[in-house]
Amino acid sequence: MYFFTRYRFPKLRNLHLSQEFRISSWDCLKSTTTALTHLLLSDIETSPSPSVVPTTLQILSLLASNPNLRSLALHTLPINDDGGYDPKLQVPLRHLEWISLTGTFHHVFPILQRLEFSERMDRGEVTLQNCTPQEVLEVIRSYISDYLRHDARFRDRLGISLQSNPDCISVLANVVGPNRLPQDGPPYRRFEGNLSGIIPCDVRRKLCIDILALLPQESIIDFGTNLSITEEVVAAMPNLEALHLVQPVVTDGFLLPDPNGPNAHKKLLPSLRRLYLENARPVDNNWDPVITYLAHQTSGNQAVSLDLLDEDHVCSEVIEEIKVLVEKLVYEPDPEEGCPFGKCPSPEYDYD
Repeated sequence: MYFFTRYRFPKLRNLHLSQEFRISSWDCLKSTTTALTHLLLSDIETSPSPSVVPTTLQILSLLASNPNLRSLALHTLPINDDGGYDPKLQVPLRHLEWISLTGTFHHVFPILQRLEFSERMDRGEVTLQNCTPQEVLEVIRSYISDYLRHDARFRDRLGISLQSNPDCISVLANVVGPNRLPQDGPPYRRFEGNLSGIIPCDVRRKLCIDILALLPQESIIDFGTNLSITEEVVAAMPNLEALHLVQPVVTDGFLLPDPNGPNAHKKLLPSLRRLYLENARPVDNNWDPVITYLAHQTSGNQAVSLDLLDEDHVCSEVIEEIKVLVEKLVYEPDPEEGCPFGKCPSPEYDYD
């Protein structure tokens, strides 16, 4: 592509290059665009000559020549990290409002760690491909943890969603509104790590615990996960007001402290006001551990609401016992499922 070698665009603001676009000189692109506010580079063709694969230095130089960028997306670029740049090089992007990076750790991280963002950047997204657990932690440490601690908007109203699958880890950090519901829009930080192979459950659990340890847990007031929750994890978030559990296994001692441990006779979540159980899996269909926990948590007149989102109907006897304990019960069964015991609660969803 010789277009940028022949013309200069001193007033160009928006540039989107992708797929079939072929570039002959990245240095030329840098010199002809210096006033960009929006830049998206995605899946750019570099064949037939591998010599036109951009280096990390060329990408950083392009960004440095456009300091007024407000949005930046670099998706699956073939980058040659040749090490030919000053490791202390920093690129200030003080006006950046949105960044989205996708690629392997060796392509993304050398760029990410050299960008200086505004402390109040609204939207940030990083997707790592074919990564290892250690690479996940490196990005979380530098990309999410530090910025959550410096941005005052997250300091007291932080919501965290941490989801784990055999080949993927995802983290979403956002601001929780006054109604204790996470905001759908900005500001937020999103990270997804597509792992290089199937990771055993115990390794993923350890990875998620390590991720949480990097976050400002004292600021978390809303937490959602599909992980098995341990006492160690729960006790580290003393200001938690809302807890969302996806497919939790309900057994004896559910969400209760070890009676022989350091938290015995304490409430692990002294600030909890709302509990969400989505598709809970009670062992032998026994809901008694949930009832026991609610009795423990609501002692001392602590008001707690329960949202029970379940694929199966929960029998009316269990619903009645829960209603007595909680301030509000929201029960949403799958209407196509029948109660295995032949007795179901009424279709009314809200119980006050």
